[in-house]
Amino acid sequence: MRVSFALHGSRGDVQPAIAVAAELARHGHTVQLAVAHDLMPMATRTGLPTRELCPSTADLLAGSIIKKQLRSPNPRTRLKALREVGAYGAHTSQRVMGDLADESDILVTGLLAQERAATIAESRGIAFVPLHYCPVRPNSTVSPTYRRPPTCVRRALWSTVDRLYWLTSRTDDRRLRTELGLPPARGPLGGRLRADGRPEIQVYEAALFPGLSREWGSQRPFTGFLLPDERTRRLLDGNDSRTDGVVAWAEDGQPPVYVGFGSMQVAEERVSGIVDSLVRRGRRVIAHTGHPLPEHDSVLRVTHGLDHERLFPRCRAAVHHGGAGTTAATARAGIPSAIGWLSADQPLWAGALARAGSGTGAPLARLGEAQLDCLLDPATQRAAHRLTALLTPAEIATQRACSAIVGATE
Repeated sequence: MRVSFALHGSRGDVQPAIAVAAELARHGHTVQLAVAHDLMPMATRTGLPTRELCPSTADLLAGSIIKKQLRSPNPRTRLKALREVGAYGAHTSQRVMGDLADESDILVTGLLAQERAATIAESRGIAFVPLHYCPVRPNSTVSPTYRRPPTCVRRALWSTVDRLYWLTSRTDDRRLRTELGLPPARGPLGGRLRADGRPEIQVYEAALFPGLSREWGSQRPFTGFLLPDERTRRLLDGNDSRTDGVVAWAEDGQPPVYVGFGSMQVAEERVSGIVDSLVRRGRRVIAHTGHPLPEHDSVLRVTHGLDHERLFPRCRAAVHHGGAGTTAATARAGIPSAIGWLSADQPLWAGALARAGSGTGAPLARLGEAQLDCLLDPATQRAAHRLTALLTPAEIATQRACSAIVGATE
């Protein structure tokens, strides 16, 4: 089978799909990748055929869409910003996805730009499968916010968001469908895929959202968190041994608290304030940041990439932004999280960990002493250890995702 992955976004959006792509290739399928310009070196190191899908994601993350609009208190502003993120580099993305579709039996995407990918796949008469890294379709089980409103409110919130996103994006979708000779779409993508019997693969842990798998049924199968095998992870990192030194530092004393916010743009004073608070509590800290920090024996500042799967089991806890990949790594390591969220699905993950008792969260601007107290509470530590027993082993999750993709063409 010929499988193509069109992966918009940062490393956190791309790495889980590469885990599946590498496994499919090992099983003899023909696989190719398309990623943003700045992720080309990383993706090509896997040995999988890779082409450029869109301009640099790093440039997008540094712009006002991410820094301001996605963090707006106005839901319409956030939805419009989300549409703009999905439309980033649309002209190049459309062309490349069209080329991929011409050479494939199935087109796979992550969350971003899946409407465009679905339309292109439909125009070529091939299968389309999205990988969802968090809940995004209407339901009454999961709260889309950190707090947990009544069931009827949850359903209404999800349905409103789904409809508003469709309304903000349908002009672009209609233009593309007209260009490709397709009739106008009949509503949001999730409902259309559901009506057509098409799967949407949920590549995260059902255990963090009890009841959701039962509500959605087999058409939205859950795999568990995806993680590349150790060999693929080392290739993605360029066989970088710098994680070795960080792991050695972590092991040489009291287990440290990790502080890092991935590709999110975070103010220097926010990072330094969190680090200072932890140091005052007598904690060692690994600060994963490009911002300068005062020299301190208890603080290791790291600016290069790190393998969280190797580092986090040596840590006591983590303060982070709540990206799906970082959240999964902390859960697998059995350590608590204090999530300082900025946008998108991050408050959702903070809420999921809080309900499991293994973490807490707040908007990053308001992340403070209360969240750090919870992070270091022994009860939170015990809950984080218990959570690991509920997680799907990574190799099983990857096999489930592969089976669901292959089955989508049957």
